[in-house]
Amino acid sequence: MAATATPSSRRRLALPGFTVWLALAGLLALTAAVVLYLGRSTTFYFDEWNFVLERRGWDVDALLKPHNEHLSLVPVLIYKALFSTLGIDAYAPYRVAGVVVHLIVLVLLFVYARRRVGDVLALGVTVVLAVFGPAWPDILWPFQMGFLGSLAAGLGVLLCLDRGDRAGEIGASVLLVVALASSSMGIPIFIAVALEVLGRPDRRARWWILAAPAVLYGVWYLAYGGGGKESIDNLLATPSYVAEAAAAAVGSLFGLSLEWGRPLALATGALLVWGLHRGASDPWRLWALIALPLVFWGLTGLARADLHEPGAPRYLYPGALFLILIAVEAARGVTLRQGGVVALLALMLFATVSNLGALRNGGGFLRDQAAALDGVLAATQLVGERVPPAFRPEPVQAPQISAGPYLAAVKDHGSPAPGPSELPQLFGRGRAAADATLQMAYGLTLAPASGEPSGQAPAPENAAATEITRRGACLRASPQGAGSTLDVAVPAGGLQIDGAAKVYLRRFGDMFPQNALGGVSSGAPVTLKVPADGSTAPWHARVVLSGPTRVCGL
Repeated sequence: MAATATPSSRRRLALPGFTVWLALAGLLALTAAVVLYLGRSTTFYFDEWNFVLERRGWDVDALLKPHNEHLSLVPVLIYKALFSTLGIDAYAPYRVAGVVVHLIVLVLLFVYARRRVGDVLALGVTVVLAVFGPAWPDILWPFQMGFLGSLAAGLGVLLCLDRGDRAGEIGASVLLVVALASSSMGIPIFIAVALEVLGRPDRRARWWILAAPAVLYGVWYLAYGGGGKESIDNLLATPSYVAEAAAAAVGSLFGLSLEWGRPLALATGALLVWGLHRGASDPWRLWALIALPLVFWGLTGLARADLHEPGAPRYLYPGALFLILIAVEAARGVTLRQGGVVALLALMLFATVSNLGALRNGGGFLRDQAAALDGVLAATQLVGERVPPAFRPEPVQAPQISAGPYLAAVKDHGSPAPGPSELPQLFGRGRAAADATLQMAYGLTLAPASGEPSGQAPAPENAAATEITRRGACLRASPQGAGSTLDVAVPAGGLQIDGAAKVYLRRFGDMFPQNALGGVSSGAPVTLKVPADGSTAPWHARVVLSGPTRVCGL
């Protein structure tokens, strides 16, 4: 039977029952509002495109194939349910789903901590995690509902085990399955729970809690697993990785950097040793919780130590949560005076204010990425099937996206991108990204010209240090000093350019790109032709002169 979780009444700074739940509800509402506001104007990002483009069917592989070695059945089901019901036109429903999972973690953390350290401190640690800015991807990016789903299920397992009855044991077993089916974060949770269940004297009566989760995950692993990146180098680097990950998690909990985290981690370890020496109310639970982050960081190091990212933001949320759980478990039975409680709350407030800035910066990063991707995807839809299915419009920011699967997903579920008429209203970065995508998709280049131009002379839009004369189908441009340029609207038939110059091209963007489309030398005229598409917005060419040049309409 699990030891009772009721803390000493002497150390509780208690609130009336209605007040504490009202405070929690207010915290959850404020957290949701802050997270949704900071994540405004964002769209599907990076790994989410794997779900959008590769998980559209309802076959077994679409549900069970691993994503970066993770069994992601639960988040895949959530995304697919949203694909089928709401489509992908709007990103807001996916953001709401991510926020809901985060709020579930907060509620379960509060309940767990309240039984051990009382109302006020439980609210305090919940506030710290609510806007834990260093872990902004886990809070602002819906895709991380896989990690958070495992954590929520893990907290549920601990609360079920606290019950000490058959219903709690059944609930713990079911939630272990959910934890393992949400992400590989379920593995350290399973190991920690196994340590507690098998370590207690009543292990013979409760071992079955682990059986179904282990068998189901084992079957999945035999069919789909085994693609890990473990190596001897990673194994040797793992102890250092674990130490750095612990320092990063402790430092971020206090709103401080990794450099501060190292001495704070040592101090935290010393306090924990003192707590163990003092004697824990429930030693098997405390040992299981101590093992939890160590197993998590150790397994992560085995897989990713070669990338040297122990302080990666997406790993800070689980690390911080595990440390909080250890702290509240170790503090159970400790008598705190009111002054000590106030000091702890002040420290939590400092950490929360410090970390809120990091959350704000994370939202800005996601909005910046979304602004560029909006232009890329809008341009891809503008080009349509004129590009090969394997064409990748943004191989750096969104390497998962190929034109064929993307256009098929748009046909099935709608479009997350602006339409052609909305392109001119995008942010500047989005319009510049659209121009770059269109140039790449259409293969725009300067080609050798033949014959004399016979079209209408292009309309000059701007000139600097340039003398312009019109002769038939051409503008004759003569440089009059340094920085000589001529900007023209590209006619429907295109341009022919003859002289000494470099040519730059834009369409929706405000500025011409830094890289020239190509160069022209005297006596070797070139042509520039642009295809018609679903937008009436004209192309604009800038001719940077280094000698007399003719710019003619075709």
